[in-house]
Amino acid sequence: MTPFPRALSATFLSATLALGAGAALAAVNAKSVTESRQANFKTMGRSMKAMTDGLKTGSPDMTAIAANAATLRGLAPKISTWFPKGTGPESGVKTEALAEIWKDPAGFAAAARRLESEAAKLEALARAGDVAGARAQVRLVGGSCGGCHDKYKAD
Repeated sequence: MTPFPRALSATFLSATLALGAGAALAAVNAKSVTESRQANFKTMGRSMKAMTDGLKTGSPDMTAIAANAATLRGLAPKISTWFPKGTGPESGVKTEALAEIWKDPAGFAAAARRLESEAAKLEALARAGDVAGARAQVRLVGGSCGGCHDKYKAD
């Protein structure tokens, strides 16, 4: 065997290994992105629960309600960025995100903007100390969460 074919074989082997490593890295990235977005949604869920529970009391802590609304308002504009291509069900990573997110990005972004708007209203009501307004608004925030869950999230 001459040195040229050996060199060619070594190059081919190196390229094959590099492609395999790249594919493995992509899978790790999909997993990391999915875990990060799930953590963000859990944070949002905890904030929503804290507000709902707090507003059920006879004397809600409106400072705490406002802080939790600020958490939602702060995360909501980022939601659309948490779903890059390749991080859906096709990635092989366990996710409740439906393929509809990537098929209807405009609808998904609009739903996220609705949550952002409703959370901002809730934060303003809570900061103003408006308990009745915050109680009504938290339902609207929950409805905007549900709007996404119904269309874009698996049960």
